[in-house]
Amino acid sequence: MAITKSSTLANTLPTIIEEARFTEQFKSIMAGLAWNIRKELHKGSTVTVPRFGTATAVALTEGVDMASPTTMEDPKVTITPAEVGCQILITDKLERDNQEDITRAAGRILGDAMAVKRDVDLLALFDGGTTEVCGTGTTLALGHIAASHALLAGLAMASGGPAPQPYAFVQHPYVLLDIVDVLTPVAANADSSGTNTMMQSASIGMVDEVLRNYFKGRLFGINVYEDGNINVNGGGSNNAHGGVFAAGRGGAIILATAHEWEIKEDPDPSLRATELNIVGEYGVGRYLAGWVVDVLCDSTVPA
Repeated sequence: MAITKSSTLANTLPTIIEEARFTEQFKSIMAGLAWNIRKELHKGSTVTVPRFGTATAVALTEGVDMASPTTMEDPKVTITPAEVGCQILITDKLERDNQEDITRAAGRILGDAMAVKRDVDLLALFDGGTTEVCGTGTTLALGHIAASHALLAGLAMASGGPAPQPYAFVQHPYVLLDIVDVLTPVAANADSSGTNTMMQSASIGMVDEVLRNYFKGRLFGINVYEDGNINVNGGGSNNAHGGVFAAGRGGAIILATAHEWEIKEDPDPSLRATELNIVGEYGVGRYLAGWVVDVLCDSTVPA
């Protein structure tokens, strides 16, 4: 009896995996901004990240012993990675009849599904940041971004202390368009007086960078990114939860990966088809909610 084996698909399986990796790299905005932690094999089912507290220095009196030692604290964040997967079943007849490379297309689709799922899971952490700016039905303004920077940099020690830089701002393209609408007339009217002060030059440079690269730049020292995976109805009708947060290692948002996703094929000779299964294991969480500013804004579809 003819059975489809791994050796039979040896030439196509690497193609599937390559396509899955390609989509992982280019579809996951948040994964590159998160604090990435790898859970070691056979090290339990959870990832625990401790956070040491602070001590308070006090004035002393000469000749008097210090009698009030400060107790160290180590609150922790615990993340439990879980499996995530997707499956496509391709019949042998479809593979034979279709003029396209079905196996290659399946690899791209599976990789897309996993990348988007992980991105959405990380984006959901914005809703729940300690502070919210902008608000339901409110148009995003430059002041909201500046305020977010101030909230992170000025966070009280009792709430965790200043968030470490760099900061990142992620929002839906519909929301970021409002900033373009603000900056465009600034660029058009810049230096209309014929003067060219240092302040004007800096302002014009910032505007030019943002407009030229369409938010592949910085505002108020914050790296700005657009992510179409944000739900445009996340805060009710036509509203979206974006966020300004401490990015990277030691930052606000944690991605704990226990198993990088991979595609495995499972032939079914009697069905005359092959299952393509992609499975990964990861978990997400906030290291400190105060290091995330929830930027909830109007996300009406541009007219």
